[in-house]
Amino acid sequence: MPATATATETFALWVSPTGTFRLLHWGTVTTPQHALCCDTTQPLSLTGELTMWTDQDANELRRPHNPHASALLLAYQSHPGLHFGDVVFTGAMDSRTDIVHGLDQDQALTLLDLYLLRTGTHVPSTRRH
Repeated sequence: MPATATATETFALWVSPTGTFRLLHWGTVTTPQHALCCDTTQPLSLTGELTMWTDQDANELRRPHNPHASALLLAYQSHPGLHFGDVVFTGAMDSRTDIVHGLDQDQALTLLDLYLLRTGTHVPSTRRH
């Protein structure tokens, strides 16, 4: 039986400079710092419901440019700028409590679809010939 998300599960999309991506369960990875394995993150609000997070020290640590994040950002900004190292996309942050919300299933699938279209990434087929 295929795995499905329940109504309470939330997600985040992690993207590396190489184009590798993962859909993370936000219930187990609850902070951008944990998702990016860093101490300090920098949020970039893209919409009222979508935030991109970067490692604030990525440039200083000489992390590689992340062209895949920039390609996805073009859907939200005409001049996305340069971003370095891994990034993670989440839902909005509650400014009163500083809680970062995950993406619901529809948001996560829409963002993943947009990522695949924008970057030209292909998911390998599981069919055998």
